[in-house]
Amino acid sequence: MINPSDLFHSHEKPILEERGPYTFREVEKKANLTWHENGTISYRRVKFWYFEREMSVGPLTDMVTTINVPVVGSAEFVRGDFFMEWGISDMLSTIEARIFVKRTIGELLFDGYEDTVMDIGSSLDSDDDYFEEEDEVEKDPNKVPMDKFGWFYKRNGTSWSDGDLSMHTGVDDMSLLGKIASWNKRTRTDAFPGDCGLVRGSSDGLFPPGLTSSTDSISIYSTDLCRPLHFTRSTTQDVHGIPVQKFDLAASNFANSSVCAENACYNNNIPSGVQNVTKCKMDSPAFVSRPHFHLADPFYKDQFQYGV
Repeated sequence: MINPSDLFHSHEKPILEERGPYTFREVEKKANLTWHENGTISYRRVKFWYFEREMSVGPLTDMVTTINVPVVGSAEFVRGDFFMEWGISDMLSTIEARIFVKRTIGELLFDGYEDTVMDIGSSLDSDDDYFEEEDEVEKDPNKVPMDKFGWFYKRNGTSWSDGDLSMHTGVDDMSLLGKIASWNKRTRTDAFPGDCGLVRGSSDGLFPPGLTSSTDSISIYSTDLCRPLHFTRSTTQDVHGIPVQKFDLAASNFANSSVCAENACYNNNIPSGVQNVTKCKMDSPAFVSRPHFHLADPFYKDQFQYGV
């Protein structure tokens, strides 16, 4: 964000400047593997990210100005409740909270940064634990860390963020190989109603032999979005002498129901091309789109002066 002060004082549209790339090498491992008699295997993902300085424009100490998510999230969380809105407004005014912050790339990604709103939320959470009997408290492995904010805070080298996954092994039916069986021991999510809430698709991009040669579309379940992502065949390519099928992210993924009727149950009642995944993020406002609002309604780019 180039003009955060003008946004409020002069009511100007935001000006954005793209920064990056800041490149990381991702290594994923499976942990807590348990084979079940019903032809499934349950596991957790452990992900490691290693910064590649030579492939990046600068170090992780580079500074950027961006939205202060804890402040914006707390305001959105109480929207529609008069007394809660009044309480949050008074609290944010008291602590002189700011909507925009200037932080390092490292803090925004993995290191996290301290914020008074996070401190208050973390202290309230600690109070709840204090009043419960110690022998009755069972540590939740999926509990989100609340002491700092960072997009990938405490994800590096840990297994909590993607939850418990169960996948078909194909031992009894090879056509089921790689298909996700459940997520966090459930076959649907509360983030979306109807068919949009079903846990479906490939668990980790593993498919039965020959499937990608005989179908024009595949799906992979995203735990970050609480929904499957769909891909459509685009071309056949040659990689190191091996013919491969290339699939691209389908244009319909983040479309609203006016563009794709099958997406009606996502309740995405906003201009097409951006999906509201707030219910997947503990009711903290979150939206997903392609880079630079590619394939989205022009409405979104019109909200900025330039930089998108």
